[in-house]
Amino acid sequence: MEDRVLIFAPHGRDAVIAEDLLHRHHLKSEICASLSALAGALAEGAGAVLLTEEALASADRALLSAWIGSQPGWSDLPFIVLANGATAPRTAIASQRLQDLRNAVLLQRPLHAEALLDAIRSALKARSRQYEVRAFSQTLTDAVVERTRDLEAARDNLEFALGAAGMGSWDLDLATGEIIRTQRHDQIFGYAEPLPRWTVPLVLQHVEPRQRPAVATAFETAIESGGLDIEFQITGADGGMRWIVKKGRLRHDNAGHPSRIVGVVSDVTHRKEADAQLAQAQKMDAIGQLTGGVAHDFNNLLTPIVGSLDLIRLRYKDDERTQRMVGSALQAAERAGTLTHRLLAFARRQALQPAPVDTGLLIDGIVDLIRRSLGPTIMVTVEVAPGLPCARVDPNQLELALLNLAINARDAMPAGGSLALSVAEAAMAPGNPGGLAPGRYIRVTVSDTGIGMDKATLARATEPFFSTKEVGKGTGLGLSMGHGLAAQSGGVLLLSSQPGEGTSVDILLPVTDEAPPSQSGAHAETLAVPRTAKVLLVDDEEIVRSITADMLRDIGYTVLEAGSASAASAILGADPEIEVLVTDYLMPVKTGAALIDDLRGAGNKLPALLITGYAATGADVAPDVPRLSKPFKQVDLAAKVDDLLRKTQPARSLHLVAPSGTGTEHG
Repeated sequence: MEDRVLIFAPHGRDAVIAEDLLHRHHLKSEICASLSALAGALAEGAGAVLLTEEALASADRALLSAWIGSQPGWSDLPFIVLANGATAPRTAIASQRLQDLRNAVLLQRPLHAEALLDAIRSALKARSRQYEVRAFSQTLTDAVVERTRDLEAARDNLEFALGAAGMGSWDLDLATGEIIRTQRHDQIFGYAEPLPRWTVPLVLQHVEPRQRPAVATAFETAIESGGLDIEFQITGADGGMRWIVKKGRLRHDNAGHPSRIVGVVSDVTHRKEADAQLAQAQKMDAIGQLTGGVAHDFNNLLTPIVGSLDLIRLRYKDDERTQRMVGSALQAAERAGTLTHRLLAFARRQALQPAPVDTGLLIDGIVDLIRRSLGPTIMVTVEVAPGLPCARVDPNQLELALLNLAINARDAMPAGGSLALSVAEAAMAPGNPGGLAPGRYIRVTVSDTGIGMDKATLARATEPFFSTKEVGKGTGLGLSMGHGLAAQSGGVLLLSSQPGEGTSVDILLPVTDEAPPSQSGAHAETLAVPRTAKVLLVDDEEIVRSITADMLRDIGYTVLEAGSASAASAILGADPEIEVLVTDYLMPVKTGAALIDDLRGAGNKLPALLITGYAATGADVAPDVPRLSKPFKQVDLAAKVDDLLRKTQPARSLHLVAPSGTGTEHG
């Protein structure tokens, strides 16, 4: 179709003669009876058009003119016009008709057949080149379209990847100062919809004022340094505080002059928060290791002090003055012991003895003590949800933590107020604020109506030794101890407070389906020995071992002493009459827990008591091994040893009243 010659000569036999001529010379042709037929055939494709001049004069040329005007850029269809041979000059209208054809060759009639054939062949050849240009143009257009599609896909993929990474891209024109950027860029700056124009001064408006000069300098020197890499804090248009990183590289134009800075921006707030939390965790761990070590050594020092004072008190019970002085010293020593327990609880190195605890019942047991401690100006209310399961926690440490929180609340309400204690069950979902494993927890809440805390104080409230109280009015370990207890028990302590609106402390503890143990009577002030028994005492600290041995001998036991686990093993191998092992936990080479484990591995069922002033997490201590924390009184040591003997010889146990007469019978 594209190499045919369309013939439009509606008058006479010109069309038939031309078609016959072309056919004899193997040139394709088609006669068009009207101008509309010609326009239709042109739409299907043609190599050239042969027409007579009088056909142009007699027909409506609107369709033909419209087709000629709508040709694509590569097309310029050749027209061969057979002139009428008149000798008079053409009129202006006739000349215009020929010009409207744009690419027309005029042949005067009569003419030789060869002249017509030459004109037609030239026209077809020129048209063929136009089709070649069209093919090349189409190939080029297709390539441009495909390349444009690839670039758009690459741009979309890049923008998608940057968005997935929380990043936006930006392109600063150094000549105009305008920044072209992706939508994510503006979102990072707190804009829900992109701004119409973005500049460096607009960036600086969002920068935290103290960092603004450094950021402005970084942009100014980027041309000299060849790039930009800066981290700073901004206030977004939505009011949010964010840390962002802007990175960019300098680009040059063809003449080698700096023209643009192209780069990315990312929101690194979460990373900064994580870094701060990591630094805080490392600091707290370092402090924990230090406090744990100090508490361990302090307990070893307190043990002989408390033990010696306890023995003096029992031996001189009729000397009122001695009793008064020893009582004061014991009270101070016990306060020091409480301090070490708080240190160990904060450091998460306390030898906790978790058990199923009815938290509501526990609070009922200490609420009178709390009321007496807070005084008449503070109203204390208790609300316990019915049917609560037990929490798994060390009950003594939980009582201490609640008492500490109550004292803190009292100090925050110098003019009086109210303290609310409540217990309820809480279901924690994934991603909860405390970072707890999903599941059921008991929530113990202590809320006051005190002066509250600002954000700076709240952020440091659980740090050890941090206190807003006057010097000598507090250790700064109350909240940190509660924090350590909750974390070591598998829970968390959460604080919320506002200045002037009071403080609320939540202690979340894991739920257990176990039933709470039955409550037995308190131990006597001291215990008499039910029968003669031989005890092996192991402790690497001679002063601690000596006073502990004196306590045991004073009760009536026969005591053998060893300064290490290896020495203890030798004594056990030589003396089969030893009935009880009392050993320190933390010793060089081998711990007391390892000594007990070795004995059990060898089939020796000797009952053992572990004495500890540290105990780490107790991971290497068998759960059925009883433990006694340093410092301790003689009554505590006697009760533990007596319990071990009762389990091995229950039929021979006797109940004897304490010499002081102030305690209850041991049951």
